[in-house]
Amino acid sequence: MDRKLQNWKKFCQYYSGDFYGIWTRYSTTGDVIESWRCIRSFRPTAEGSEIHQQNHYTYANGKTETKTFGPYKQPITTGLFLDNGFSWGSSTVKSGSTFFSDICLRYENSRATAIAKYDESGSLKRFTVFPEHLGHFLDAVAHGGDPKTALHRFVNVPALAPAHQISSDWQGTVQTITPDWQISAPVVTSWQPLDDLPKDYLRLHFTNGISISCPAQVESGKEFFVAVDWLVNQTVLQRGTRHYDQSGFTSFTVEVFRI
Repeated sequence: MDRKLQNWKKFCQYYSGDFYGIWTRYSTTGDVIESWRCIRSFRPTAEGSEIHQQNHYTYANGKTETKTFGPYKQPITTGLFLDNGFSWGSSTVKSGSTFFSDICLRYENSRATAIAKYDESGSLKRFTVFPEHLGHFLDAVAHGGDPKTALHRFVNVPALAPAHQISSDWQGTVQTITPDWQISAPVVTSWQPLDDLPKDYLRLHFTNGISISCPAQVESGKEFFVAVDWLVNQTVLQRGTRHYDQSGFTSFTVEVFRI
């Protein structure tokens, strides 16, 4: 199958439907700036040649808003898709332009997304983080609420311990996709805690087992990466990483670990 078409097929397969999530914006020190509800609706046409997206937002003050994106037309999409995650973002660091990294990890009907946004000078500005579930809000169902109207921020969902406190014996595989849609075969990989990655990187641990590691400053012509961990449960851990070399974006990898 054509690589570009294969990428489109994964988009249709894994990201069609209504995804319910609570989006939270954080400062670079991990403080909550604001939080709101969003239902992301992806609707493919009957023949699968287009996908239409609408985001339905409900803010803390009660205001509602709908934004329309696309339509996305086969086989063009800005994202790179693997079975367990996808990513899109800036391809290069350009002086005077903002820079962002968007990484989404997938497990069954749940998703976890973390976005890092940098300003025009390359300084880290903020994070936006949101867990999602297909068809309903997870926290509302777990605690007897209405799955369609819940607005609270998953505050009652028990927090999982950091991955390194659960086990140091995670076993996993890694798969890579490049900007020209080449996908590698999965290969065995070893797990390293985010805290063992470059010491000068910022590391923050958010709710629902989502963590991020990234540089506080990005510069053109320098290698760096942005990594997002999602501790799905006590036996499954995922990591998505956007890799950059001196020329710009080179690949997106997804690692899946189990105990």
